[in-house]
Amino acid sequence: MRRAQRQRRGRGISAAGAALLVSTALVAQSAITTNASWNDTEWVHSSAVGTSTCSAAASAFATRGEGRSLSGALLSTNLDSFAGAEGVTVTNNGARAVGSAGTPVSGLEGAFIDPLTVSALSALRVPLTGLLELPADNSTGVVSQFGQARTDGLAHGAGGYVTNSGGIGLANPQSGGYPRLATLKLSNLLNSPLLGNVGLGNTLSDVSDLSLEVGAVSGEAELDTCAQAWGSQSGVAQQALASSAASDIVSGLQRRYLASSADLTFSSPTAGALAGGLDTLLGQVQSITNGLIGQNSVKPGIESGVAALLNGLISTPLLSLGSITLNTLTASVDLGPTRALVNTPFSDSGRVVTIDARNGTVAISTSALLQKAYPQRVGNGLNGLPPNTNLFADPAILTALTQSLTAALSDWLGHIETSLVSAVNNIQISSTISVHLKARLLAITPFVDVGQIAVTVNGSLADLRVNKPGTVSTELQLLGGLLSGLTDLLTKGVLKPVVDLLGATLVAGTGGVISGVVDGVLPVVTDLPTRFASVTGALLTLVSRLYTGLFLSNILRITVNAQNFPASGDPPPPDWVPGQPTAPPAGRYEVAAMRVGVLDGLGTNGVRLYLGRASVGPGCSAAQAAQAGSPCATY
Repeated sequence: MRRAQRQRRGRGISAAGAALLVSTALVAQSAITTNASWNDTEWVHSSAVGTSTCSAAASAFATRGEGRSLSGALLSTNLDSFAGAEGVTVTNNGARAVGSAGTPVSGLEGAFIDPLTVSALSALRVPLTGLLELPADNSTGVVSQFGQARTDGLAHGAGGYVTNSGGIGLANPQSGGYPRLATLKLSNLLNSPLLGNVGLGNTLSDVSDLSLEVGAVSGEAELDTCAQAWGSQSGVAQQALASSAASDIVSGLQRRYLASSADLTFSSPTAGALAGGLDTLLGQVQSITNGLIGQNSVKPGIESGVAALLNGLISTPLLSLGSITLNTLTASVDLGPTRALVNTPFSDSGRVVTIDARNGTVAISTSALLQKAYPQRVGNGLNGLPPNTNLFADPAILTALTQSLTAALSDWLGHIETSLVSAVNNIQISSTISVHLKARLLAITPFVDVGQIAVTVNGSLADLRVNKPGTVSTELQLLGGLLSGLTDLLTKGVLKPVVDLLGATLVAGTGGVISGVVDGVLPVVTDLPTRFASVTGALLTLVSRLYTGLFLSNILRITVNAQNFPASGDPPPPDWVPGQPTAPPAGRYEVAAMRVGVLDGLGTNGVRLYLGRASVGPGCSAAQAAQAGSPCATY
């Protein structure tokens, strides 16, 4: 709407033309919805400055817009030189627009679009194999490169996840979101002989498959050449623009970006040692439970415990205890839920760190990490950040990362401990015990075997510990052919109360005897965070060493919202600094959602990867473009 109003004032276009421009502006920005997690503070539109001098007679401008999904260099390989991946550049000499690639966009003047197709990606082979992975399928064309250059002075470029009108695209939640855009194989890059010996041995020891996985990114730039030309005449207005983080360095210029995620992942035996240690503990519980009666101390322990339970209860000379025999003892344990916890990746509450102990991998979400480190300053993850934000350059990030990793490990081990304690408590035990009895009719006659009290035990280990009613039962079994006198003594006579007392004592105490012996042979399954402190401590040390060696030493730089000539924020990337061979020419304004730099000091032998890149300019009036040496002369 602002652009249409400015053109009505400055160029006197017809009402029909104004309506067309309004509708075009709305279409071009239809992809930007009010999704708070994607808001970018640099998306704010400022009112036009001094456009009343752009008369209809001077409305022909030479303009340029470019979009690239992928750009930069990996070691000595220039990605911009690959056919099909070089992006879309559209120039307009004031009379007609020409696109370097792609197809014209219906309904948009001077616009071309070129999806980053599978056929284009197939060109990215040797020597990139093992360094960069790109999506295998982009059949929907959502990863696109857009350029537009209009005669009225509008230049528009966009790269990455953008719409057909060049606007920043947002994922449809029902479609499952965006595929991953690119995975940069940092281990292979850092170990490349082309980088030379940079002293990363200790930093990368015990670390493999270090990668940066980048999700949806988009870069978009617009330049109104008319507004730029008029705005440059007002020093006061120019100074006001440069002092605002929401405005760009010149009038009529807007640069925007979107970045959904950038996850750092790596593998390490140190992370895998967590699962290995727990496997050992679970294996011990399973093995002991399966062969419980075969444990050296179990059978004699239970038999002697039952004897101690009954000793002293018989006070009559007519009855005596014979042998006590543990006949059977079986147990079963269900460790499935605990093993599932060991095998399932886990995170801290903020999902900063995700650890897969089974596969020995660690993933760090830079978006969540920023929000953890700066909860008052960062509300939209990687979006809304000042130009040229270096994500990991602040030691405060390391503190937040260590806190998140510590919390994740402690909570995970606590959950495993709870599950394992529950599994042990629910060990199901079945057992039979024989308590043999001897009796005689008179104190002077010898004892003879008269039968036994058969004890049956069925219950969980937790129930046996508290002698839960119903877990132990007894039955008096007499031998056949006994004298009727002895039978009467045991079942009806003076010995019956003693036999009843023995049975009641067995019911009340056998569970405690068995549970005590079983508990004594099972491994300790409590206080796991403390018992695994050496393993978790080693992982904390590893992550801290990796972070410090890579990011605080500036070996690796991940920059969000990369811009040359930024109106605010940090300085531009080193290869965009004026005077460098790779710097954009004067009058061109660049933006990239994300830049990955490895050893920037090596120049062309280093790594500078731009994802979601767009540029606009230089822009010239028709008179300027006609002059010799004009930056727009080649349009």
